[in-house]
Amino acid sequence: MTEAEAARWLQERDNFLILTHTRPDGDTLGCAAALCAGLKRLGKTAWVARNEGVTSTYLDYIAPYFAPEGYTGEHMVAVDIASEGLFPPEMACCRGQVELCIDHHPSNEHYARHLCLDAGAAACGEMIYRICREHLGVMDEEIARGVYLALSTDTGCFVYDNTTPETHRIAAAVMEYGTFSREINKRCFQTKSRKRMALEARLLEGAQFYQGERVVIGANSIATMQALSAGEADAEELSSLLRQIEGVQAAATLRELSPGKWKLSLRTNPDYLNASQTCARLGGGGHAAAAGATLKDSMDEETARALVLETILGML
Repeated sequence: MTEAEAARWLQERDNFLILTHTRPDGDTLGCAAALCAGLKRLGKTAWVARNEGVTSTYLDYIAPYFAPEGYTGEHMVAVDIASEGLFPPEMACCRGQVELCIDHHPSNEHYARHLCLDAGAAACGEMIYRICREHLGVMDEEIARGVYLALSTDTGCFVYDNTTPETHRIAAAVMEYGTFSREINKRCFQTKSRKRMALEARLLEGAQFYQGERVVIGANSIATMQALSAGEADAEELSSLLRQIEGVQAAATLRELSPGKWKLSLRTNPDYLNASQTCARLGGGGHAAAAGATLKDSMDEETARALVLETILGML
């Protein structure tokens, strides 16, 4: 589907349930909030499915749109979700039922009945903006806030390589609707808890370098989280830290989700290593510069590091 066709599909229906992905970031939550607000602005019934993984960083932005108890909707829409495997556990029952997926991941697995995909968009929020503003004819402060949250978080506050002139144009357009950008920027990019800073220190201390220090692998274990009494909000976007080290072209961050189960986040210079293709070898995917995968077999930290290193070296 094109964005215009997706908008027409939304315009012709009512009673929507909007889904977000597991360990939700600002893009999926901002998109869900903006789309929900836009549909309500059209007089439609729309809610966002509750996601227990939302951290305190983002809760205020999405909580007003959470579906009331018992609401299931007639039409399910997924935003920024490349695979049904990324549905949170509480949304597992939604598999096979999504009618429309709006996404920007080139690794999208085409699980929805209809797919609206723009792999060139820096954030799915760009698509939601155009669908709401250009095709549905709705825009207000609520919608704009969600779009800005999506754009800013998926581009690292507009500094990642995926940022384009179109990203800046849309950001400028939505900023005309309010002063929310100041608060979002402060909360998401200029505020760190002491526990977060301690986690960063531990990650740097344990980082291992390869290939003339062009490749780095770090790990954040459950034991570390417990030792520092750190929570999910403290660990958000920790994967971007190692890529900031001078000379590093590929940074892999391993996060232990449960004993022996690791989530890989890979951030790269795409000219050196394609992150999406590399993570695909481990059953994941994403973008050329930022991708992820979950290591399926239970393993200790050193085994997980070795598997990731082997996979990266096999792609160079």
